Amino acid sequence: MKEFFLAQFINIWQNTGAGGITCNIKGPCDFCDAVVVASNIVKFLFQVSIPIAVIMMVYGAIILMFAAGSEERFATGKKIITSAVIGLSIALVAWVIIGTLLHVLTGNPDYPWASITCS
Repeated sequence: MKEFFLAQFINIWQNTGAGGITCNIKGPCDFCDAVVVASNIVKFLFQVSIPIAVIMMVYGAIILMFAAGSEERFATGKKIITSAVIGLSIALVAWVIIGTLLHVLTGNPDYPWASITCS
């Protein structure tokens, strides 16, 4: 039962041939379906990275507020915030690069940019 709810939350098969694990309605899965699945996975990972980065920034800020003059605690909080911002920046750049690469591979430079459709 747990797998069912997880599969509904993380629907990587969205916008493929049959909208499910098998593409039997339209025919066998093709290259474009694989690219759509890859795009869905990248979108999910990017959506997960944003709340994680925000939580880490808040955690770093709390450490900074309660440093109470301790240089070590201040440096730790600052390092956590800096790492969270760098990690979020890397995730954003990776999302843009992978999205562009997937559009080039499918020959589908149409907009909206963040969605790939199979023809």
